[in-house]
Amino acid sequence: MFKTIFNDRAMIVFGIHLALFIVAVAAAAALNLYATPDRIWFIWLLAGWGIGLAAHDLALLLRKTHRRERIFIDPKARTFVVHLFIYLAVVLLLFVVNYTQTPKVWWFYWVALGWGAGVAAQAWCVFVKHAHKRPGQSAPQAASATTRATPKRRQTAKPRGGKRG
Repeated sequence: MFKTIFNDRAMIVFGIHLALFIVAVAAAAALNLYATPDRIWFIWLLAGWGIGLAAHDLALLLRKTHRRERIFIDPKARTFVVHLFIYLAVVLLLFVVNYTQTPKVWWFYWVALGWGAGVAAQAWCVFVKHAHKRPGQSAPQAASATTRATPKRRQTAKPRGGKRG
């Protein structure tokens, strides 16, 4: 199992991302606790970068699974799920920042509304717009989803006879 993980470029990149995250957060925590222990700020680095790392992991997980549902085999649906996750995580983080830093002035919902409109538009394009059968087009066949889920191996042409040289 470990050989397949270390031979997969996407897993290697994720491992590097994870290692850099751990080192950077540990260094920031040490610096924060040494220089300004009365004001803890490294948690914002932990939360922000953690969202990026979690989104990277979610995208990798959705791509590497062998399930046949649309959300796993359709790249647009997978992208929407990752964007929805990032949206929810960042809005939750902004809510916490707003609540802890400026509780008298609520501003996080403006980001939530604006960005939410974009996420809703992407959901409509992925799940509603392309789901309706357009006039003159045949319905997609069930086998086509299975065919797209398992990529065909590229066959190389072998030389037939002739001189080498």
